[in-house]
Amino acid sequence: MTHDESSVITLVTYCSKDKSKDPNPLPAIKHYKSCRIKSVFAKAKGEKHCMFILSGLLGLIRPDTPIMWYEKRLMPSDVGIMVDLVSHHLLCFKIRKVEYITEDIWLKPEVKPYHDLMAASCSDRTLK
Repeated sequence: MTHDESSVITLVTYCSKDKSKDPNPLPAIKHYKSCRIKSVFAKAKGEKHCMFILSGLLGLIRPDTPIMWYEKRLMPSDVGIMVDLVSHHLLCFKIRKVEYITEDIWLKPEVKPYHDLMAASCSDRTLK
C-alpha cells in the first residue's frame, strides 16, 4: 500500500519531566523516561508513521535525535515564542497531518502549553 505524501500522518507527543541523567547525548527516545512516549513510539512504528517529540526547548525532535540533558518545562508565556520554531519544523520535515497524543489537559493542566503550542503551530499558514 502506498501513501500519498499529503496523507501521511505524523504522531506527536510532548516531552517528559523525567529524563536520563546520563551526561552524554542520548537519542531522545532513551533520554525521556516516559511510558507515554515509548507507547507512541511503538504505535508509530507499528502503523509505519513518523513520530516526533515536542520539546519545550528544542521544538519538534525525532526519537533518534541525540540530545543532552536539559531542564525546561514549557510555560504559557513561552508558547508565542516557540510557535515560529515549531511551525518551521513542520515545514522543514514536510509534516502535513498530525495526530497529537497528550494527557487530558483538564486533569494535567501543566501539559496545556504543549497542546496550545502544537495547535497554534498547526494552524500556521505552513500547513494550509
